[in-house]
This record gives sequence, structure tokens and C-alpha cells, in this order.
Amino acid sequence: MQAFEYVALDKSGQPHRGTVQADTDRQVRQLLREQQLLPVEIRRLTGDMTDSGHKTRKTGLKRGELPLLIRQLSTLVAAGLPLEQAISTTIEQSEQKNTRKILMELRSRLLEGHSLARAMRQFPRAFDELTVTTIEAGEESGHLPEVLDRLAAYLEEREDRGKQSLMALMYPLILVITAIAVVSGLMVYIVPKVIQIFERSHAQLPAITRALLALTDWLSRYGWLLFSLIAVALLAFSVALQNNDMRLKWHALLLRIPLVGPLIRTAQAARFTRTLGILTKSSVPIVPALSLSAQVVNNLAIRQAVDQAAARVREGSSLNRAVRESGQFPPLTVRLIHSGEQSGTLSDMLERAASAQERDVSHRLNTLVSVMQPVAILIVGVLILLIVLAMLLPIFQINTLLT
Repeated sequence: MQAFEYVALDKSGQPHRGTVQADTDRQVRQLLREQQLLPVEIRRLTGDMTDSGHKTRKTGLKRGELPLLIRQLSTLVAAGLPLEQAISTTIEQSEQKNTRKILMELRSRLLEGHSLARAMRQFPRAFDELTVTTIEAGEESGHLPEVLDRLAAYLEEREDRGKQSLMALMYPLILVITAIAVVSGLMVYIVPKVIQIFERSHAQLPAITRALLALTDWLSRYGWLLFSLIAVALLAFSVALQNNDMRLKWHALLLRIPLVGPLIRTAQAARFTRTLGILTKSSVPIVPALSLSAQVVNNLAIRQAVDQAAARVREGSSLNRAVRESGQFPPLTVRLIHSGEQSGTLSDMLERAASAQERDVSHRLNTLVSVMQPVAILIVGVLILLIVLAMLLPIFQINTLLT
């Protein structure tokens, strides 16, 4: 069966759009007529061909939808439903147009005898290589329900950690942006009008007031130039990071920054060990699992270390030795990997290392945010205090002269 997209009119002339599965265009028209719809346009969903001869689609899933989709399939398959029926049930529950298209295409490929992993490879924007390879290993080993359950849990945890990190940094970010807006408004619009009153008295203004007045005048004249230069610098920096060598140097520099570097290293190590743990537990060979785990590492310096570790393992080195020689992973990770290799429980030790690192990341992030909040408030308070003093000191000076 093929997936078709259609446009049809009902009895009142209102257009209806959707997708349907059928063998031919004629069957689609028949199905629409049975629903009292007049077919206007019918188009078969097609895609580009890959080197292996499989069609690929450019359709993707919305952010956060992949964990939900895998969890639904995991629950339905674990309940004993055949995979094709589980996908059909998920299609009925889906409210997103693109998701329905993807699921209908997956169901068509399954009915043709393809595996789920092979069908998913047609949608690289919807299913990353980690998801496809894990499912492929589950299908080959005959433990697809267990693999889907572990994969769903992993994707949900990854999504939750991303949201938690964003929410933790949201308050300090809003505070800094608000402070910049308030101070800029005071400096550009309020302070000059207040200072003009004191200048008319021809009195000698305090040094802090003169300095603030000079800064305000400079911002009024050249502030646009300053912000333009900052924007150009940020744009140039963004363009420079498109180069792999520059991005590698920048990522390596980030790892050497106090507080920030250890946080990044621990977070990336947690992503790596968690991914490697779920892959090895899903019966993926260690070398391909290392290569796939490197893809979830965002920092290029650490990703390069993982690639080098994979090369050493391919040459016959043990995993703990390869990871230790990379110099990019916490000692706890190296020790747990060593224990896992010695006891034959590598997957369990990797997941334990990931859990410990994730707790460490959460603790470090909370500590960093706890430090940032009072520091940001202190800086804003000092700036506002200086502005208030610059405006009040001339008032005190005039009152002194008058008395």
C-alpha cells in the first residue's frame, strides 16, 4: 500500500485535506466517495532516493514528539499487539499531520515486508541514527518490546534534562535582560532630563554626576554604533563557528573555563555513557555503539576524544583504557567502565555512571544558578545605586548652598 495526500470537497463545498493509504489512485477516489467527498486532487507521497535505493522523506517530527511516539509504540507492543496494528493505533491517536504521514508510510513499508528500522531510515529528519540503530538491534535480537521501552525512557529523560536546563537558566537570563533594559532606559531618557535642571544652575556638579552625564551623552550619540559593532561581532563569531577547526578550538576553550568547563565535561560524559549503555544493552556491538554515542556529544573536543577511543577499541584496546587515555572523562566514569568490563556488566555500569553524572550535572547547574542570581541582583543594585547617587548628590549640594 502507498500513502496518498488528497484535497476533496464535501456536499457544502468545503475543502478537506488529509492522507489515506491505498494501492492506487482509483482506490483513493473510491474511499473518498464512500465518505461523501468529491476528490479534487490526489498526490502520492514520494521522496528522494538514497544511495542504497531507499526513498527518503524530508518530513520531520515536532520537537518533543519522538519520545511520545516511541513510548506509545512500546506500550502497545508490550501489550501484545502486532507492530503493524500498534502503528495503526498510533495513527488514530495522532493529531499532527506530518506525524500521520510518517506513521502511514511506516505501516505501508511493514505491510510490504520491510523491518521497522529500515522503514524509519526513510525519514532521517524524524528518526536519528541512534533511534534507528537501537530498534534495528532490538528486531534482530528478538527483544523489540524491551528495547523500545529502554529507548522511550532514554528519549524522555533526554527531553526532560534539556527542559530542566533551560528552565534553570531562564530566571537569570530574564533578570539580566530586564536589568540591561532598565539601566539603558534610565541612562538614555531619564538621567539627561534630570541633569539639565542642575546644569542651568551653573553649579559645579559632583564627579560621579559628571561621569554619568558624559557616559549618557556618549550612549545617546554613539550607542547605535556600539550595538551595531556587538551585532557584527556576534554575527562574525557565528560564521566563524561554521568552520570545524574554529568550532573545535572554541569548544576546547570552553572546557578550560572554571565552573563552565567541568559542567560541560560532566554533562557530555553523561550523554555519552547513557547512550552507550542503552546501545550495548540493546545488543549493538561496542565499536558501532561508540560511533553512534559520539553523535550525541555536542562538544567537538570530547567527540574527537570519543572517536579516538573508538579507534583504539577497534584496534583491540579495552574500553576503559581507551576512555582513560582520552583524558576527557571523569575518573568515576573510567573506574565504573573498568568494573563493568571486569565483571561482564558493562551496560549496567555505564547506566550507573550516567546516573551519577546526571546527578552531578544537576547539582553543578543548581549551584551555578544559585551563584548567578545574587550576583546579577548585586550588579543591578550597584548600577541603580550609582545612578541614584549621581542624581541625588547635586540636590544635596544645592540645598547646602541655599542654607
